[in-house]
Amino acid sequence: MASPTVQELSDLSGKIALVTGGTGHLGTAFGHALAEAGASVVISSRDEARGREAADRLPTMSGATHHAVALDQMDSDALRRGFEAAVEAAGQIDVLVNNGWEAEGKDLTEISFEEFARQQVNNAGYFELARLLHDHAVQRGA
Repeated sequence: MASPTVQELSDLSGKIALVTGGTGHLGTAFGHALAEAGASVVISSRDEARGREAADRLPTMSGATHHAVALDQMDSDALRRGFEAAVEAAGQIDVLVNNGWEAEGKDLTEISFEEFARQQVNNAGYFELARLLHDHAVQRGA
């Protein structure tokens, strides 16, 4: 019996992936890799038009369709609305790439207490997105 190929192991045909921060360097790379593996990809960005441009550049395999939504993980209401919009646009979410980030760009010796505390809001956004995906998966029996 032959072992599965890398392509078979990484086939995401029929899966829906949400990539937060999908218009930056890493988010773009994640989106392309997921699309090349057959997934439909939802690109999120604080700027939905910019997200749409990124989604339109993704390769389409196996009949996949790509979408864009506005999502700001620094704002809990906007984060929830963005996740709900992603589910509405794509029908479901199977994969979350929790990549959104509002980087401060300062190291330990330069960052102020207030700037560091703001990054904790960013970290809470990662947590909340993971919780929303969990609840969504449980609700649909995945």
